[in-house]
Amino acid sequence: MNALKLAIAVTLAAVAGACNTGGSVGAGPVVVGGSLFGSAFSAPTVQQSEADVVLADLLRSEAGQGLEVSDRRAAATALRGALGTNRTGETVQWQNRSSGTSGRVVTGPSYQVNNILCRDYTHVVKVEGVERSMRGAACRSGEGGWLPIT
Repeated sequence: MNALKLAIAVTLAAVAGACNTGGSVGAGPVVVGGSLFGSAFSAPTVQQSEADVVLADLLRSEAGQGLEVSDRRAAATALRGALGTNRTGETVQWQNRSSGTSGRVVTGPSYQVNNILCRDYTHVVKVEGVERSMRGAACRSGEGGWLPIT
């Protein structure tokens, strides 16, 4: 099963790399819910292993440096919520009050690759007052989660 997932991810990465997915971003914010954030957004908190998978691109980028475990959970919850929206330009914000780290995910266009739903996004992270961003793409897995295209 893991070999199949890897083969799908590699195929999707190759196909998506050949796509031009330009577009504009920007829209009103949505506050992420959960134990740290209130209840304005109904996305459940992600587990750490799922957070590390969905944030693989972010954690390898300069923008992901310095994120604590609780920051990664908040960022992954926001990313998962943003990827699941139907509108391009939707912004999902997150904040970890204990560390002071915050960020936002802005959705890009969604598209199909071999009948699999994929979406581009921009993730902006603010750590110790320094804001960094990275662009990424993810595709929906067979289990309903999102896997980054690397």
